[in-house]
Amino acid sequence: MAIAVVDGDHTWAEGYGLAVMPSTPVTPSTLFYAGSTTKAFTAAMLAKLIEDPSRKIQWDTPISQLIPGDFALQDKGTGDQVTVEDALSHRTGLPSHDHASSRTSVRENVRQLAHLPLTAKIRTKFQYNNLMYVVASHVIETLTGQWLGDCLARYFWEPLGLDNTYFSLNDAQASSATLAEGYYYSGHGGAPSNDDSYRKVDWMSLEEVSGAGSVITNVLDYAKWVRAFLRPQTFVEKNIFQSQETVHQLWQPRTLIPTEGRPFTGPRAYALGWKTAVYQGVQIYEHTGGMNAFGAQLLLVPELQFAVIILANTAQTSNFAAQLLAFHLLDERLGVPEPQRFDWDRQNWSLVEQEKQRVADKINYRPPIVLPLTLPLDEYAGTYSHAGYQDVTVYLDSDGGLCADRKKMTWPENITFQHVTGEHFLMISAHNEDFGAFCPEVYDAEFRINIEGKPCTLGVAWERAMGGEKIWFVRT
Repeated sequence: MAIAVVDGDHTWAEGYGLAVMPSTPVTPSTLFYAGSTTKAFTAAMLAKLIEDPSRKIQWDTPISQLIPGDFALQDKGTGDQVTVEDALSHRTGLPSHDHASSRTSVRENVRQLAHLPLTAKIRTKFQYNNLMYVVASHVIETLTGQWLGDCLARYFWEPLGLDNTYFSLNDAQASSATLAEGYYYSGHGGAPSNDDSYRKVDWMSLEEVSGAGSVITNVLDYAKWVRAFLRPQTFVEKNIFQSQETVHQLWQPRTLIPTEGRPFTGPRAYALGWKTAVYQGVQIYEHTGGMNAFGAQLLLVPELQFAVIILANTAQTSNFAAQLLAFHLLDERLGVPEPQRFDWDRQNWSLVEQEKQRVADKINYRPPIVLPLTLPLDEYAGTYSHAGYQDVTVYLDSDGGLCADRKKMTWPENITFQHVTGEHFLMISAHNEDFGAFCPEVYDAEFRINIEGKPCTLGVAWERAMGGEKIWFVRT
């Protein structure tokens, strides 16, 4: 990982470990995927457009007025109400639906939202949603007539001197800086293994991710970015924003985030591309980021003129380690006694163990009565389609097991089916990012047979916020 600390007028940065195995070291100049910390740039670009009266856009402007014909939700009344502010603060009523994101254009991913189920009323619940930042990207590109990456370079990166920040994989690869490879640890959380090593994960394409997570950068550039937020007058002096008030708007809490209390002493909230909370008596602003085998952490404390930036390249453990280190550095800066410090490591490993147990319980579950399949297994093979979730291609592998192909999605999956009872299955998805570094993901699935005795639909419980309800795919 690479770490930068901004403290007043001073910036300290260092690299640790390997950027590329077996011997290329991490330095402060090493490039990493920055994931969802991109969202702060997207919100800032919209703030700049809102400052321009000729653009006719405000935080409360309905998105359907800005990109008519492209933006709608399954419930028309809700879709008509969703504003720019709603989309950026994760309160539209639409849950994550990350499995619906596909390798297509930004516009097509936006148009698919009309087919995705809502799970809350608008402005009643925080539901983190990457796709809404893809919507924001489409709004920016429609209003400016430019690619979002070019907008950010022109209006933010060039004025602030972010010379090694990119919005596409090709541009990052073409630079002279080292782009870190992503890895996952095959030892699965430290357990003994016959194959105890790191495995490389392919770099992600970023076209459809856009303003939700496309930035590739280094900690030196990000130190310049966060320094401007610590001293908002910088944005005015460099003619980026007209007023410091614009930064205050970006940091104003919009949606409460459920929390169990510790280590925060006040309610957590999502602003516009930033999370905010009170920690050890000081106001903090932060955001994490995660892409396949990459993790990022930004932590800012304006009243101390202090910030920590961490970028790393080992799947979910990147985020765990970065969070622990960032708050350790803040505790050191605040002089928090050791007994009063929060045990982030314990909390995060507890989350891992809970997820591993949930998956194991699902895989090992056997119903009291196991009904046989209605049809031979090969009858279930075929392509099943959903207007929002694209296609699921079901096939028999060389061993005669039922599998599914989701290679064309933003988050590709290799899926195997485990029979439970009747037409009910468990889909087991192996992948190398997030909790997949420790255990597979699992989803309940169900086939339905039509009057002609053929499988006609496939239901998959892909979205946890739907409480077990399934997304239904029609056989094509």
